[in-house]
Amino acid sequence: MDNRNILIAFDGSDSSFKAVEYAGAQFSGLADMLITLFYVVPQVPPQFWDDGHILTPQEKQERQGVIDKWFENQKKVMEPSFEKARSILTDRFHFDAKQVEGKMRSDVTSVAEAILEETRSGKYRTLILGRRGGLTHLAGSLSTHILHKGAGLAVCLVE
Repeated sequence: MDNRNILIAFDGSDSSFKAVEYAGAQFSGLADMLITLFYVVPQVPPQFWDDGHILTPQEKQERQGVIDKWFENQKKVMEPSFEKARSILTDRFHFDAKQVEGKMRSDVTSVAEAILEETRSGKYRTLILGRRGGLTHLAGSLSTHILHKGAGLAVCLVE
């Protein structure tokens, strides 16, 4: 595990851009590290679920085609945000383009668990995520879940 590799939980929101800014300011100048912008695609919308009957093979194939198209659209929607974040890190904080990567995951039921699973892959030591809302909104949130289950990991919660 490289102690300098950082995972930023990224969804294109203002709070995730604050996390990008924080990472840039804190880690600028470290040439031997990698920053990964990690986006977890939300669950498939209910209109793509089963219709209450056993699908025929053809219906399954058609449904999967619609789901695959939806995921590809999610990727296209996020790409401008990834590019803006990369630009912040490379232009403003002088990271080399090879030091910043974007990664997406879509096969999940829990965003928090997907983030923790990625950080536990052995590639990262530090997780940075932006927090939305005040302390009263923290209970039950993504941040709380990660803070409670992120043992052995440096977690930076940026507000």
